[in-house]
Amino acid sequence: MAFHEVQGALDEVRRRSEQAHAEHVRHGLSWPFLLAAALLVFAAFASYDLPNPWGGAVLFPALLLAAGTIALYLRTARVRVPLTHKGALYGAAAGLGLVGLFRLLSAVTGAAGVLAPHAATAAALCGVGVPIAHKWRNMVVARQLSGSDGTEAD
Repeated sequence: MAFHEVQGALDEVRRRSEQAHAEHVRHGLSWPFLLAAALLVFAAFASYDLPNPWGGAVLFPALLLAAGTIALYLRTARVRVPLTHKGALYGAAAGLGLVGLFRLLSAVTGAAGVLAPHAATAAALCGVGVPIAHKWRNMVVARQLSGSDGTEAD
């Protein structure tokens, strides 16, 4: 095998890997999954405002929604990318950042005298987060599918 054939094969593997990653992001951050995630985040964060027995009662429907979303995702995914250490760390960092931002904003809204500060903060975070995640999805997919010379890959 000549060097240019090996290089061509490696380039093809890299291109297919980028296409698989782009499809994984496109599917995982599509509108239905973003809206389901926003509903889960809202339910979890807004449940802090509920009285004692009802705050925990939100857990069961949220777990059912999470299980259904995961099952639907796995059933409809065209590409399955295994979870890497890097992806797990990014996910954990994003989750901790979201919780930290929620705690900060709910303290601010509570100090401002909002009647249900956790629900208001959760609605604001979900309302802003979904369009940002969708825009980020489009940027990642476009970057992954574009060639190094700026042309669109097949």
